[in-house]
Amino acid sequence: MGGIRVLRRVRELHRPSYLILRARPGDTGDRPLAAPFASPDIMVGPDGRPQAVVWNLGFREVTATTEFYVVPAGLPVAPENARLLGVGNPAIIEPGRSVQVRCNRAWSGGQADVLLVMAFHPDLDPVVRPFDPQADRHVGQMNYPWVGTFAGRLGERRVRVEIRPALQGLYRLRLYENGAGFPRCDRVMKPNGHRFHWLEVEGEVRLFFDLAVVNNNRLALGVGPRGGPAEKGVLDRVEA
Repeated sequence: MGGIRVLRRVRELHRPSYLILRARPGDTGDRPLAAPFASPDIMVGPDGRPQAVVWNLGFREVTATTEFYVVPAGLPVAPENARLLGVGNPAIIEPGRSVQVRCNRAWSGGQADVLLVMAFHPDLDPVVRPFDPQADRHVGQMNYPWVGTFAGRLGERRVRVEIRPALQGLYRLRLYENGAGFPRCDRVMKPNGHRFHWLEVEGEVRLFFDLAVVNNNRLALGVGPRGGPAEKGVLDRVEA
């Protein structure tokens, strides 16, 4: 019912095209925003290529242009600091529907970089405030969410991962299973792009761990022998 009300409101305002990158669930495009404004619809795929869900809340079909940008860590989110990473295929979006668009290039930047996405039609629905997710519904932002506590399941086991900043750009990572008071893994390391890779030797078994960003509030964890089947799970943020 909420989506129907939104569509009716947009139609009443005579908006043939109303593209939006949501800043939070239930976002209908009202701007400006107060923080937080991290999009739930921007994520990174297993191949490292960013993806974005683009919504059209207008009353006519529109073909959206989608561009993916990176702002290096420590710099303000501003046009002069944004580097074009890649583009997505033109997305034909029906009224009241959404389409997932994938970037044509992988994101391999630093762990504190910011990813920005802009979705627009240059004539029917242009960007008004480029690179400003608080002021323009065409702009979405994703930050690396490393620092925090994440929980989920890996097979039949309950898993919790705690990540805290360490010195010199490193992070301390502790992985707990089934509520144990001591970690199965306790490491200080630096992410490789949007993921952590590491090896644990348990008796005669060598297990490879892969922890990767999915979106602003979710990580994916895989554990298994090199070249063999891996257990996989998704961990949701439970604490910043």
